[in-house]
Amino acid sequence: MRKRVWTILIMVLLLCSLLPGTALAANATSCCWPVQGYHVVRYGETLYSIGRAYATQPYAIAAQNGIAYPYVLWVGRTLAIPVAPWVPTPPGPTAVRQFPVSPTPVPGCRAYHTVYYGQTLSGIAAWYGVNVWTLAAANHIYNLNLIYPGQVLCIP
Repeated sequence: MRKRVWTILIMVLLLCSLLPGTALAANATSCCWPVQGYHVVRYGETLYSIGRAYATQPYAIAAQNGIAYPYVLWVGRTLAIPVAPWVPTPPGPTAVRQFPVSPTPVPGCRAYHTVYYGQTLSGIAAWYGVNVWTLAAANHIYNLNLIYPGQVLCIP
């Protein structure tokens, strides 16, 4: 009986996480980057095409909006587009912009660094000559041992 209850509970949680607009969806402003604007997904758009439109890394868009499966987008979903530069922007299909892109970078970020496997926050801080605590505060990192490959860090 107990196993059946757990199975049903897990199935309900999985279904809720797949439905757009549920209470379990992540808050679009709870992640790592400041938001430059909001984009409503249209038919045929992907994170890559949206990322190309705003010169923003698609993985940053997924992280900002709590998208666990980046290949599944719901038409009509509003996405917060973070300031996470994607330079140079690769060629390919591009979504239609729904708000103007600010040409100025985020104040306080002199560079952006994409974390790769094996890097540590203290190593990145030493590489850029920044205090590790300043780097952590600029990126809203509360556990200095918890960074992951693909994460984009603002270097103050």
